[in-house]
Amino acid sequence: MKVLALINTNLVSENDVTMLPDVNIAGTPIHCGLIELERPSFKEYELENEHFVLVKVDAFSCNYRDKAIILKAALNMQEDVNFQAPPFAYFGSDFVGTIVAKGSSVEQFEIGQRVIPNCAYPDPPFTGVAPGAVTNEASRGWLKLHKSKLIKIPDHMDNAVAAGFSIGGQTSTSMVRRVNFKPNERALVLSGRSNTSMFIINNLTRMGIDTTVLSTSEWTPEEQELIKPAKLCHIDRNVHKWEEAGLGKFDVVFDPYFDLHLEKAVNQMETGGRYITCGYKNQHPDFFEYEDEKTPNHLKNIMLKVMLNNLSLIGNCIGTWEDLENAISDYDENEFIVPIDRSYSIEEGSEFVNRTYNTRGRLGKAIMLYEEESKVVN
Repeated sequence: MKVLALINTNLVSENDVTMLPDVNIAGTPIHCGLIELERPSFKEYELENEHFVLVKVDAFSCNYRDKAIILKAALNMQEDVNFQAPPFAYFGSDFVGTIVAKGSSVEQFEIGQRVIPNCAYPDPPFTGVAPGAVTNEASRGWLKLHKSKLIKIPDHMDNAVAAGFSIGGQTSTSMVRRVNFKPNERALVLSGRSNTSMFIINNLTRMGIDTTVLSTSEWTPEEQELIKPAKLCHIDRNVHKWEEAGLGKFDVVFDPYFDLHLEKAVNQMETGGRYITCGYKNQHPDFFEYEDEKTPNHLKNIMLKVMLNNLSLIGNCIGTWEDLENAISDYDENEFIVPIDRSYSIEEGSEFVNRTYNTRGRLGKAIMLYEEESKVVN
């Protein structure tokens, strides 16, 4: 099976792999290439495989968390060879795959069944199995995984959608559940074009919540149609106070990047409001941009506002098994508003990585399709 990898050109001859154009991430060249990986051995009746399955990845995508993983791997590969950096590195934490082998105690899956990751957190899904992200190496193509870390998907969910569904669907469903909406409350969703925010908007509009979406990017009329009846508010990133935009006050604020928005967000909240966040932008020192200096978060200002207005600050890391089940159950291919930006073939691996992390204003995920029979959708 041909797979996409990061290539350590200090250890691997470019004549032994199919090199692709480099991609620049935060000033660091990322050496991408294609390598051939054979199906690993998996003996169904060996005790060590009793609760495991072998999955062949059909398609995968990258989340924001993967950006730091890719960058760290690339920087490690640039070090002196004595540091023993690996010849190849893999990446990607969302995927859809097909069960090709299973252990003797795996009863919930059948050979040939399609699955996606179950990233349930914080409770372990099985004794001795760690909660959270299933893999950081979906691009490896072959994954041996514990049965509790996977979940079946319906036939009407195609591979492009499924390859970017797990973390966004599980996280957004958890966040909406945890803020416990009351009748007639208003919601504000920040960084509206982020994948997590699009999932959240999808959940809120389906529930009939009065929703405003804040974005610093321009949206086409067609893109605005995707989120209706939610209201879109375009705001300049350099605006010091969001009050200047006439947003009004909100009962609930959803924020994928607390390090960009927290202080401004609490100033937009009604008394007794809830702010919930699931991530931050500057996960690596090289991700910091000059514009970030214009959005400082002063702890004293934040906590004074939180105290005086009885606000709740909620941190959210992924979600429960039930959150993912509910997200899959609620999926409707005729109404789902989280778009696919574009699907890529394996030969377009560098374009896929570049589109994922270097394209401002992208709406929806870039998807890497491994399945040979698939047609690339533009």
